[in-house]
Amino acid sequence: MRLNLSRILSVCLLFPLLIACQKQIDSLEEEIEQPEEVLKLLPRQFVLNHFTDNYIEVWSMQYDSANRRINVYYDDTTNANPYDVLKASYQFNAAGYLVKYINSDGIDEEVSIISRDANNRIKFITNADANLGEIDTSFYTYEANGAQVKHSVERRAYWDQTIVKRIDTYVYNNNVLQSLRPGIDGVDILYQYQQNKLANAGWSRGTDFFTMSMTYQTPEPVEPRDLFMELILGKDHFVQDIQDMYFFFVFRDSEFLTLSASDPHHINSFSFVYKSDTDEGSDGTDCTYEFNEKGQPIAIFMQSEEYTAQYLIRY
Repeated sequence: MRLNLSRILSVCLLFPLLIACQKQIDSLEEEIEQPEEVLKLLPRQFVLNHFTDNYIEVWSMQYDSANRRINVYYDDTTNANPYDVLKASYQFNAAGYLVKYINSDGIDEEVSIISRDANNRIKFITNADANLGEIDTSFYTYEANGAQVKHSVERRAYWDQTIVKRIDTYVYNNNVLQSLRPGIDGVDILYQYQQNKLANAGWSRGTDFFTMSMTYQTPEPVEPRDLFMELILGKDHFVQDIQDMYFFFVFRDSEFLTLSASDPHHINSFSFVYKSDTDEGSDGTDCTYEFNEKGQPIAIFMQSEEYTAQYLIRY
């Protein structure tokens, strides 16, 4: 697992800134509201105003409750239609779990199918690229240990059928505690929480390391819950492979950590320090919010050492 400066910046900062159980054993889902009950509280559009590069991008959400589907479109603001180019589609089963995800750039289309057992635990996830005509598959097995549940994942790559393994350990409140990546380049990612909010995450291997810390804004008297991420990803939104299907984020490193732009805990700042065999450095981002009278965020302003951008949320 190698990190260099270009990968850190492109994966972790540039993309978000250049664009926005059976209980106790069988699953870890929270008792969250069903999509049809919260649609009226959720945004109809996300707008990214990128001040550094001087451009704006708009995404429109289309909610299809009858078919249990959420579509996200790029909006060409030169015309009146807000649904111009399909960016993503999220399909749910009757229990509110994500079963199909389509990611499109208007030309290429990538489709993920989430196969689930009778308890809605993930059995396997297939990813198919329309251009390549190939499929890779991640297989899931589970082990319970008290309040903890381990997800063992084997991903078989379609290029050469190599197998990448990892073991993610969760507790019942959906916090991931550890992600163990065995193998020749194995790494153990650790996560630490304060008041149920992720405070630190990172890994080290020899002299290479990556560490990250977060702080949060807590409006008084009670922090309002932002349900958008949970709605668009379904009941097991906390699983990293599911979070990789979400793209309104302020930070993302695939299969390691996603900090949602609509996180229920409203991230105030995050910073990281890293060193690899070829690069080392640090960066950080501050986030400030504006809320409407219902406590919903209507603006998220992001300022890093190199980039300035803002998400505007329209309801």
